[in-house]
Amino acid sequence: MKKRRFLMVFVMIACVVSVVGGHFYYNNKLEETAYAAKRELEITEKKAATKNVSSEETTSSAENHFADAPEGIADLYKEKKKAGEPLKFHLVGSTNTSSDQGTWAQLFTTEMTNTYKEKLTLHTTSTGDMTSLELQEDPIYEEIQNRKSDIIIIEPPLLNDNDGISMDDTLFVLSNMIEGIKSSNPEAIILIQPSNPISSPDKYANQVLALESFAKEQNLAYLNNWSSYPSVDDEQIKSYYDSTTLLPNEKGHKLWADFMIKTFQ
Repeated sequence: MKKRRFLMVFVMIACVVSVVGGHFYYNNKLEETAYAAKRELEITEKKAATKNVSSEETTSSAENHFADAPEGIADLYKEKKKAGEPLKFHLVGSTNTSSDQGTWAQLFTTEMTNTYKEKLTLHTTSTGDMTSLELQEDPIYEEIQNRKSDIIIIEPPLLNDNDGISMDDTLFVLSNMIEGIKSSNPEAIILIQPSNPISSPDKYANQVLALESFAKEQNLAYLNNWSSYPSVDDEQIKSYYDSTTLLPNEKGHKLWADFMIKTFQ
């Protein structure tokens, strides 16, 4: 009898322990599940926040493209991007402005292509060592005028014209070129820049001043790449060009390219 009573008490105690233990186990599982769910939610929210920040940074970065470029270019880039079309650049100039390795135009093209990928295209037309008067008689003159581009950056052959060609003739040929471009491509944005600076330029310095005045009169943006070089009165300027050809050396082209990249990125 006592044995049976002991057994019943033991069973009752076991049941109570089982129920209480089950209760604590169940509550513990609920807490673990709730904690896991909370952690998952926190991780998901963190990822979403990071993604939003990244997206905002990308959007902000895209909005800042061409922020320092001449008026109209940033808006045109946004329009082209929205339409799924590339912004087309045309670089025009003398021997300085060629697609040869190491020239400012080649360095600029490479950097801009790396930055904008398929959203931008660049084409370079070099007029070589032709003077303005020789250029206007060459087929390349008409090709420049008829090429459809959004942004045309022109470096007139000032150094080539320095010996024997008047500035009036240089600007006459340049004016006709610009008129031809506008005639075939009215929406084009045309920019003017000088050739590289040299030491004690004398007549050449007056040509450059006349070119800048012309740009202002024609309401064209003037890209003053000379501002990135040492002064023409400083001996250091001689280390940026070849003393025989007066063309930029590697150092000079790099400085010119950096100026252009900073202007257009």
